[in-house]
Amino acid sequence: MKNLFENSRTLALRLSLSAGAVILLAACSQQPAADTETPVDANSAAAPAAAEMDGMSTATAEEKSATARGVISAIDAQGGKITIEHEPIASLGWPAMTMGFAASPALIDQAKVGDRVEFDLVVVGSAGELKALRPQ
Repeated sequence: MKNLFENSRTLALRLSLSAGAVILLAACSQQPAADTETPVDANSAAAPAAAEMDGMSTATAEEKSATARGVISAIDAQGGKITIEHEPIASLGWPAMTMGFAASPALIDQAKVGDRVEFDLVVVGSAGELKALRPQ
């Protein structure tokens, strides 16, 4: 009986450790909330996270223009970026996602978190720069 009890405790410990490892790995793959966005350096401006790039076409360094719609979720005036939760952008082969775009000070001044906007952007590779914002 004592042996059975020890085996049960060992099994329970192993299951707890395994469950903990699964939870820890799952937590590592979670996306940060929009209000805890970390700054992105200028060389990788607005590059979406690798997980968000699934299903996106991988363009070469050619410049493409697009118009899309979305909601402004964050503004980083110091970093020169506006983060938008945008709808799919068919002309670029992008699914709906949240990503930061480089933006001029003039665009940053007119933007407000929560605004629904239509926007024009220019993309080189996977980095985009906002050219215009229009409230919707």
